[in-house]
Amino acid sequence: MFKSIFVPTTGFSNDPAALETALAVARTFGGHLDCVHVHPDPSQIFMQAAGYDVGMGTGAAFAVGDIATALQEEDSKRTERSRKTFDAFCLREKLEQVSLAPCPRAPTAAWTELMGREIDILTRQARVHDLTVIGHPTQWGGLTREMMGSMLLGSGRPLLLAPAKAPARLGETIAIAWKDTAESARAITAAMPFIAKARQIVLINIAEHDAVTIEAVDALARNLRWHDVQTDIRYLAHPCGSIHDTILTIAKEVSADMLVMGGYSHSRVSELIFGGFTRHVLAGTELPILMAH
Repeated sequence: MFKSIFVPTTGFSNDPAALETALAVARTFGGHLDCVHVHPDPSQIFMQAAGYDVGMGTGAAFAVGDIATALQEEDSKRTERSRKTFDAFCLREKLEQVSLAPCPRAPTAAWTELMGREIDILTRQARVHDLTVIGHPTQWGGLTREMMGSMLLGSGRPLLLAPAKAPARLGETIAIAWKDTAESARAITAAMPFIAKARQIVLINIAEHDAVTIEAVDALARNLRWHDVQTDIRYLAHPCGSIHDTILTIAKEVSADMLVMGGYSHSRVSELIFGGFTRHVLAGTELPILMAH
C-alpha cells in the first residue's frame, strides 16, 4: 500500500497537478504526503554563476557575484511560490499538516525544505518513500526528463508521473504496457496496490521486431485474474505508427485513468540511455503513468 508519498515541489506551474494527483493516491490508501522543496547549496550557486561568467567571456556585464545573487533571488521566489501553493492546497483540501506518524486522520501532509544537490536529495528521499509523484514537465521549468530518469533508476522505488491536469479519477481502469522484461514485471509488482482495487485491467502488448509474445501476455492475464479483476488484452503484431503513440491511443480508447510501464533502458552499459518509449513518456502525457525500473 502507498502510505508514504513523496512529492518534490519546484515552484512552477506543474506543482498543483502533482499535489492533486498525490492526494488522489493518499485518499485511496489513507496515506501521507511528504512535500519537499530543495534549495541549491550556496557553493553550487557560485559554481553555476562562474560557469555563466566564463561562457559570457571577458566582456560580460555581470560579475560572478551578480549572477549568484540573481540565482539566489530566483530560488527564493520559487520557494515562496511552492510554499504558497502547498499551504493553499492544504487549506482547500482540509489537510492536517503533521510530521510524525501515525496519524489517524489521514490523508495528511508535511512541508520540508532541504539544501544540497537537488538530484541527490530527491533520489535519497524517493528511496525511503513508498511512491514518488512528480509533476508533468513544462517548458518553463520543473524537474528535467534526465532528473526524473535518474530518480527512477537510482531510487529503486516506483514513480508516478502526474499529467498537466490532475485526473478526475485514478486507478479504476488501468492500462499496462506489457513487454516481456524484468522491468515490466517489477512495474506490475509496484502497481499491485492499484491493480487490486481496479475495476478493469487492460494489457497492451505490441510485438517489436516481429517478436511473438502472445504466450507471455496470456500467462500474465491468467495470473492477474486471480486478483478478481477483469483483465483484457489488446495485442498488436505491428504498431500503428510509433509504439509510444499506439500504446497511448489504446489507453485512451479503453478510458484508462492510469498507465503502468517498466522504465527499461536498451543499454546496460549506461543507465542514462533510455529506450524510445520511456523517453517519450518522461517528456509528458495526458495520463498518469506509474513506472518502475
